[in-house]
Amino acid sequence: MLYHLGAVPYWNSLPLIHYLPLDEKPRLEVPAALARLLKIGEIDIATAPIVTLFENPHYTLIPGVCIGSRGAVKSVKLFFTSPEVTVHNVKTIYLDMESKTSALLLKVLLKFKYGRDLNDIQFFHPLPPRHVEGKLLIGDKAMLELPTNPALDLGEEWTSWTGLPFVFAAWMSRHPEVSDKAIQELQQARDQGVKNIASVIPHKTSLPFEVIKSYLENLNYFLGTEETKAIALFKDYIFKAELLKS
Repeated sequence: MLYHLGAVPYWNSLPLIHYLPLDEKPRLEVPAALARLLKIGEIDIATAPIVTLFENPHYTLIPGVCIGSRGAVKSVKLFFTSPEVTVHNVKTIYLDMESKTSALLLKVLLKFKYGRDLNDIQFFHPLPPRHVEGKLLIGDKAMLELPTNPALDLGEEWTSWTGLPFVFAAWMSRHPEVSDKAIQELQQARDQGVKNIASVIPHKTSLPFEVIKSYLENLNYFLGTEETKAIALFKDYIFKAELLKS
């Protein structure tokens, strides 16, 4: 392939990377770090947060492959610390900034779906105050969290509101062109991983095998027309709310 790859160190990347050739295994980093490594040129292609593409429109999106959901995603959730706190009245939220995409999705949902004034909410990172009312967790730790109150699944919230899937991350490159061979290898690895979900799961995991298998089978790894629409809509909401500078 002749490209340096990067991928997230979460269970959700396993179907995309397990069947890559042995000499092309990616460097594993959290989403925010992947975006930075792409920018400085230490990696060429990564499963970066989709917001990375909005911030770097010259990046190339690898066709057909993503990490997303059609409804509940199970690994991006807003947890509440009290039964009295809901999405309608939460005032303090800790943001897991490993992924800017998830943090911005939460703000889009709060503002446009629930009509919240974001200035009325205090957002904290990297460390939450002792009595924070809500905390946004992503990745494996969101699945390991044991909620004491009903949590908000951001994938489910987006789809119930827009009727569209959501794309959290996708293979993208800092180069204007990516070889057909590399694209084919990434797509073929995805196809093999999705077809053989059970084989990509490690023998020792912090959750039962069947829980992880069900989680991965629920995710969407195919970037099609509906996913492209969702990316464009999410981008529109972000810039409408001035959450990113154009």
